[in-house]
Amino acid sequence: MVKKIHFVGIGGIGVSALAQYYKARGWRVSGSDAAASPVTAMLKKCGIKIFIGHKKSQMAGTSRVVYSAAISADNPELTAARRAGIPILSYAQAVGELTKKYYTLAVAGSHGKSTTTALLGLLLVKAGLDPTIIVGTKLRELGDRNFRLGHGKYLVLEADEFSRSFHQYYPHLAVVTNIDAEHLDTYQTLRGVIAGFKRYLRNVPQDGYIVANASDAAVRSAVKGIRGPKVIFFTDRFSSHRLSIPGVHNQLNAEAAWQAARVLGIKRELAEKVFSAYKGAWRRLEELQPRVFSDYAHHPTEIRATLQALREQYPHRRIICVFQPHHQDRLTRLFHQFKKAFNGADATMLLPLYKVAGRELGGGKTSQDLCAAIGRTDVIYEENMRSVFRFAAAERKKGSVAVFMSAGDLDAKARKRFGGKGPSITGRS
Repeated sequence: MVKKIHFVGIGGIGVSALAQYYKARGWRVSGSDAAASPVTAMLKKCGIKIFIGHKKSQMAGTSRVVYSAAISADNPELTAARRAGIPILSYAQAVGELTKKYYTLAVAGSHGKSTTTALLGLLLVKAGLDPTIIVGTKLRELGDRNFRLGHGKYLVLEADEFSRSFHQYYPHLAVVTNIDAEHLDTYQTLRGVIAGFKRYLRNVPQDGYIVANASDAAVRSAVKGIRGPKVIFFTDRFSSHRLSIPGVHNQLNAEAAWQAARVLGIKRELAEKVFSAYKGAWRRLEELQPRVFSDYAHHPTEIRATLQALREQYPHRRIICVFQPHHQDRLTRLFHQFKKAFNGADATMLLPLYKVAGRELGGGKTSQDLCAAIGRTDVIYEENMRSVFRFAAAERKKGSVAVFMSAGDLDAKARKRFGGKGPSITGRS
């Protein structure tokens, strides 16, 4: 009898990839989420049963349950599963199981994980190593999916530090792109983030490898004292890669992927062919229309990197940034960094804060506070989305570049207004 597995919070980008893995392995797969999304639509096309809303009746016939870190303990489906004695695993625990079954190459870091994972996974595909890939964004090369089932021994995995998920992973090769003050609701301080990465790196076996960005002081601190695995350091001083995606940060992402691929004996010539052909990923500086982009940036470091990449690509054009802050705790803790993050834009429109269910403690800074603190005439607060889109459309007609930045629902709104498929995709993770 075919076993059934149910995913609670299946619309999450990581959970959705794991659901596809089980589907490809022959399980009957179902899942629930609070709202429909492009991800749940993709899963439906894969033959996965999707429920919108959480009900205990949706657990019928289930042999195993996997839940997202964003799901609360009192979720009715989890409650029903516990009462029925159905085995329950967090997403991190379920992925942790896989890391022990494969030779796992895991990419962690505060920024750049998705792009680096994509480049590394595609390198292994091109090299004929037939990897399984789990990545935190949809890729054209994977048929607009975030998962690939391979039949080789390798798993290429995006390792997320949110809620300490990556502490459950046991990679043979661990890539660390950078470490920043991110997910402070989990780690509290940058020192706490570094400690979290150090704990993760201790999971690498004695005969394993750590590929680490030595130009990042926090990465050096995390790697310091780790004994056993061979450490391969790289810095920002290297021969540039032939990339179709802009930005110094993407050069570093490519270098991280290349250094990891070298461990497996992949040649530089092949790497450059893969890098030059890669056009980027969903919501990573994705071009919806000519000179209209959607980007996942939600941290000050990411905002600066995205604006810098656009400036490199369009040095003589006016750049308009529309930003929706994501998670009030992040905005509050990094408020002073956010104040300086938009210096690379010629004009910025700040939208109301997108609050994350289950992660808000109440109180804290708002978009209005940020606008007032920046105190420049080229930065305004705007609640009316029609006004935002009219402004962006008018600027585009004048030759400007517009970028919509958000980890919330702004992408869906911008995609509806400007279309979901542009002539090209550029990239940033």
